[in-house]
Amino acid sequence: METQTENSLDNSITLNDLVLLRNIVNVASKRGAFSAEEFSDIGAVYNKIDTFLKMNLKKTEDIDEENSSSESENKIEI
Repeated sequence: METQTENSLDNSITLNDLVLLRNIVNVASKRGAFSAEEFSDIGAVYNKIDTFLKMNLKKTEDIDEENSSSESENKIEI
């Protein structure tokens, strides 16, 4: 039987998930997966995710520097 904690972890979105999503959109756009009329919506969402990641990954890096003796699971390069 699955506990509520296990279930909530399966349904959570991590910074790594957002990095992967940003990369998927980037690759798909390079391969021509989107039509011209979709560019503005896709670009807007991509920019929001990118800005969010840059802000939050910077915070993670700052915390990592403060706690340099321990390794962080959230350190993701952009």
